[in-house]
Amino acid sequence: MVLWLILFLLVIAISFILAFLSTRDYQEIPHHSKVEYGLFLIRNIEGLNAQTLDLLRDRLQKDGLIISIERLFKGKQAALTLFGPKNILDQFKEQLNLLELEDYTLDLNHEETAIWEVGVKNNQLPAGIENIFNDLPEMHSEDQFLWQIILSPKGEKDLSFQTQIRAAVYSKDHVRRKTITPILQNLHVDKLVKIPRPFTPEQMMEFYKLRSLSIDTKGPVLGPEDVLRLLKI
Repeated sequence: MVLWLILFLLVIAISFILAFLSTRDYQEIPHHSKVEYGLFLIRNIEGLNAQTLDLLRDRLQKDGLIISIERLFKGKQAALTLFGPKNILDQFKEQLNLLELEDYTLDLNHEETAIWEVGVKNNQLPAGIENIFNDLPEMHSEDQFLWQIILSPKGEKDLSFQTQIRAAVYSKDHVRRKTITPILQNLHVDKLVKIPRPFTPEQMMEFYKLRSLSIDTKGPVLGPEDVLRLLKI
């Protein structure tokens, strides 16, 4: 009995250590910040331009904060959302016609979702990428493809963003999910790459939901125009 108790406590301790190690490399986790974050639908997509991103970067830089811009596809429908500190996004509410939403990630679970991290070959976005979503497979009404770009100001004198890009496919139909995931993982395979990460599906799901930025992110450093290209704007 004592032996089983010791083994049980050992398993709990190991699980705690692994969980700690999996998150300690993350320099920014919005949900753990003292600043209140929120998710907003961008109803005026034209308002999200290079000048807007420049202004956002300046505001974020002052407080060391980050944002996440997410392109969401469900069937033939698409939407653009912005996750960030409410006190900053309030300044862009009219320009972007922002509507606060419930966080859609609450409905996601790792068993019905495939998540991976995306990088750019040579860490530079080539001119050949103009619309990365041109080659999306035909999406069924319940298919969801999620494209998340975390943006962190690079520095006071650097007018660019350090990024972390994640993509996800959600479908309750595991056959359908296995069918479209490889296609979406190979979008612009000559320019974009899937980055292998030593994390479990549960951990990848947690990172996606937290919109966390890794210190060792393999995402490219991008200017505002390149960010917009990766969002098809």
